[in-house]
Amino acid sequence: MKVFITASSGVGKSSVIKELIERGYSAYDADDRRLGLTRLEVKDTGEPVDWPKGFVDWHYYSCNASESRVKELLAGNETVLIAGFLGNQDKLYPLFDTLIALDIGPTEHERRLRSRPKRDVGDDDRNIERRLEKYSAHMSNFVSSGFIVIDNSGPVADTVDQILRIIDA
Repeated sequence: MKVFITASSGVGKSSVIKELIERGYSAYDADDRRLGLTRLEVKDTGEPVDWPKGFVDWHYYSCNASESRVKELLAGNETVLIAGFLGNQDKLYPLFDTLIALDIGPTEHERRLRSRPKRDVGDDDRNIERRLEKYSAHMSNFVSSGFIVIDNSGPVADTVDQILRIIDA
């Protein structure tokens, strides 16, 4: 089983992946740059660039996955789960058996984004405001793309239990 998990930034993808790894699953967080799974690119040209500090203008940049690297991670017969929110993720959907979107609702999303420690990249106030503005549109897009929506507003262990019930069905 090959599973792609997505959600807006701050919804809990990384926490879900950590829990899956602790439970012994092959699970990968696209935000982990050591994996070589994603890179920041100029949206119009695909030219790779270094991550800027602070504000990231997502009209100009895109964080994209390497299709060949995704295929490497998915090779084999074991269950593999990859989580990310990527500029080119729609092109990767056919590589997966199951698509899951995590949802926490706009109010909880705002609470989490405003209360979590700010990272060096993309967590400046303008980026947070843009994430909040686009939350509902992203969720609608996931639903129309065939994602199974899972509520991630409770304990991470409960979310992972739901994911495992879906992929074991």
